[in-house]
Amino acid sequence: MACGIASRLPSRASRTTRQPTETAMAMAHRTNLQLRYVPMPEEPEVLVLGSGGSMVGIARIRCATGGVGRFSPEPEDAFLVSHHLSNFRSDIRVDGKPVEKPANIAGLTSIHDYRRRIDCHMHTAFDTLTFHLPRAVLENACPDQRGGRLEDLSIDPSRPLDDPTVRALASAILPTLEFPERISLLYLDHVCSALATHIVTTYGRVSPARTGGMLAPWQERRVKEMIAANLDGEIRLADLAAECRLSVGHFVRAFRRTANTTPYQWLLQRRIDHAKELIRDGSQTLADVALACGFADQSHFTRTFSRLVGLSPRSWRQRDMLSNGVRPTAGSLGKSLGASLVGSPCA
Repeated sequence: MACGIASRLPSRASRTTRQPTETAMAMAHRTNLQLRYVPMPEEPEVLVLGSGGSMVGIARIRCATGGVGRFSPEPEDAFLVSHHLSNFRSDIRVDGKPVEKPANIAGLTSIHDYRRRIDCHMHTAFDTLTFHLPRAVLENACPDQRGGRLEDLSIDPSRPLDDPTVRALASAILPTLEFPERISLLYLDHVCSALATHIVTTYGRVSPARTGGMLAPWQERRVKEMIAANLDGEIRLADLAAECRLSVGHFVRAFRRTANTTPYQWLLQRRIDHAKELIRDGSQTLADVALACGFADQSHFTRTFSRLVGLSPRSWRQRDMLSNGVRPTAGSLGKSLGASLVGSPCA
């Protein structure tokens, strides 16, 4: 994962209708990905996932004052999903024609097709969460098919939609952007994969799907080994899918059919299993256990442990000792771990 800061570029004076060259396409991709075409007073931070032509850009764009003016993205085979976090007023032209649309109300979502010529004029302050999705990412999310590909999205260009699923996914990812130190690549991958799959299955014109299967035994074994070896979460769906020689979309569905859970949930459960072993050993503080198991901090670990296990780490430790015929005492909790558990308000 790489994080970048979007910079401002002056709007182009003119556009060309010729087919862009490979170099021009690469430049357009970088400009759109980093939102360099938006003349913001303050440069937005863009979280970039992936590599090559499959890079996804996530950004929260906030402008407290009106009058940002006009801006136009570069032509590119990609889409921008813009979820409105506030009410605002704007005018948009697509291929030179004004878009007749309802008001931009908080909670609605607009999907912009970068293959079209888009000119936007922002009149007021605004707050949006944006996802830059190249076609390659959407095609990876297509149902498994023999030689088929995403044909197009059946949407009114740039017209706001009321989409509860996008609203829920936006709510899931916003806290992550506020606390980047807690970012899990696998979690972000899952949210972006879910968004791409939803966009394709809801609005896409796709070739008929064929029935997918489960992971082969060797694929399941290898994926679980890779996840177990990377409990810090520094592994991506693309890495796991590549190891299985599958597309990301095919891999996620096959893993769920095989393990009855998602790769991210399986990772969380492995973290908790490892944490139980360390708690049972009793030689580490709870903060050390949290870091050893890939959690951002002790508070994050305690919340996740309590949610998945149904008990706080301290309560689980006491019950585990009783089940093994050991009467819990302050000393038997383990000198180092016990001090952390007793002294922590999160225990």
